[in-house]
Amino acid sequence: MSNPATDRHRIETEQLLRQMNDEWVKALVRGDGETLDRIMADDFYFAYPLEGDDKTQFIDDVTSGVIKVEYINRENVTVRIWGHTSVLSAHDAAKWFYQGRDFSGHYKIVHIYARRDDKWQLVAMQACPVV
Repeated sequence: MSNPATDRHRIETEQLLRQMNDEWVKALVRGDGETLDRIMADDFYFAYPLEGDDKTQFIDDVTSGVIKVEYINRENVTVRIWGHTSVLSAHDAAKWFYQGRDFSGHYKIVHIYARRDDKWQLVAMQACPVV
C-alpha cells in the first residue's frame, strides 16, 4: 500500500533531481563553473570516453575551454531513488569538444546523486558513446 507522504516526498525529490540535471546541463554549455561547483560534490568523479576527472579538474576544463560544449539535447530522462542515493539516466545528443577534438555524437549518461548534510549532490557521472 502506498503512503501519501512518502509518495509526495519521492515526487518532490525526483523533481529536484531533474531540476539539478537541467541546471547542470545549462551550466556546462555556458561554462558556468560556479553552478557546476554548487551541484557537484567535492569528491565528484566523471568517467567519459577519454579519461576521468575529479571535480576540480572537470570544472577547470570546462571554464578554460579544454572541454567546450555547444549543446546537449537530453532525452528519455529517468530517475530512480533508493533512500539517500539516486541515479538519473538519459540519452544525449551532444556537440562537444575536448582539447579541440570533436567528440560530438550520442551518449548514454548516468548521473549518481547522494543526499549528504541534508542536500543532494552529484557525486559521479559516466558518459558512454552509443554506437
